[in-house]
Amino acid sequence: MSQKEATVYIVDCGQSMAKRDHGRQQTNLEWSLEYVWDKLTATVATARKTLLAGVIGLRTDGTKNLLDEEEEYANITVFQELSQVLMPQMRQLRKDLVPSSTDSGDAISALVVAIQMISNTCKKLAYSRKIVLMTDACGAMQTDDLPSITQKLKDDGIELVVLGVDFDDAEYGFKEENKDPVKRENEAVLEQLCKDCDGIYGTLMQAVDELSIPRVKTVKPVPSYRGHLTLGNPEDYDTALSIDVERYPKTMKASAPSASSFVIRSNMATAEATQSTQSLDGDEAQNGAAADGLASIKNARTYQVVDENAPGGKKDVDRDELANGYEYGRTAVHISESDQNVVLYETTASFDIIGFVNATQYQRYLDMSRANVVVAMKNNDKASMALSSFINALFELESYAVARFVAKDNREPRILLLAPNVEQDLEC
Repeated sequence: MSQKEATVYIVDCGQSMAKRDHGRQQTNLEWSLEYVWDKLTATVATARKTLLAGVIGLRTDGTKNLLDEEEEYANITVFQELSQVLMPQMRQLRKDLVPSSTDSGDAISALVVAIQMISNTCKKLAYSRKIVLMTDACGAMQTDDLPSITQKLKDDGIELVVLGVDFDDAEYGFKEENKDPVKRENEAVLEQLCKDCDGIYGTLMQAVDELSIPRVKTVKPVPSYRGHLTLGNPEDYDTALSIDVERYPKTMKASAPSASSFVIRSNMATAEATQSTQSLDGDEAQNGAAADGLASIKNARTYQVVDENAPGGKKDVDRDELANGYEYGRTAVHISESDQNVVLYETTASFDIIGFVNATQYQRYLDMSRANVVVAMKNNDKASMALSSFINALFELESYAVARFVAKDNREPRILLLAPNVEQDLEC
């Protein structure tokens, strides 16, 4: 099961973010949003309901947040509550995240709002919690409550990431000349805050540059087989080989995201039209209707048989009244459940080596399925030593093993090719 995640992005929309500094063609806000759009679109693509994201605007013209009754939380707007983000929310955020006409608004107060959002949504549940603050640090900041905020971040297990527009970063090799004194002081405050709460502090330039690095998807490995790899019959012969192994997927087919079918609701148009879309709002999708006037299609299946006395010459029957049959030419051949059990090929889960082949005799185009890796069972030194010896023997002889594989009982057997893979820190 994938880990639950909750991330709140605090985006500085102050008047100073409309500037184009250091010869950039983009405004500081547009440059910052490159990072935000990349992360949010990746979140939308997963379509995971347990991947929550929220967006807070800092130094906005208006005020809308959980603590907006207090003066220090003015000019902070929650544009997106902490929830699953879909395409309608993405389109709305592109309209909301624009430069404002004010420089009022406290970044530290925005952090408090983000912490409150995470606490109210995640409560004590096992979420991976993160706050990403993107700012040019040109606004005033109140630092009186920093110790309590730092402790709250630690207690709730919230990771703080601060990415600053033109922040000095010695490790990355960037330093802004003729820096405004207020900005320099705010940078020092944010850097110390990240150090105190074990967060991440960096310059936005590095974060944007690293967007070009391919994103690696981390998945929890689930074995497709856990049992014995045998050569010979260990039950009849003492000389037979039996190794405790586990089999995991190495490559998976990347299927295109599926679309959902909809019709225009009758109260929106007289004629029904079908179209495919993924722009459903989470709550409305569950109720069968989208915010843009679409209703989800519900499928209903009926079974009919020929009956001359019934209206139309056919009558409806229940699924339980039908029997399995197979088409033979133009004839439907009925097979009863008892007859079907007779011809069922009974198998037991096994992984048996049935032969060997020279590596030069096997061509890549003979591959018919995805690749898997076979490793020794965890915490089994004897199995690790035995499998390592077998792998190195195949590697030195430039040979492959041919195996008969049954993943689970009564599954169809498959013929697999076992190719040795020897690396510096891995043998499989």
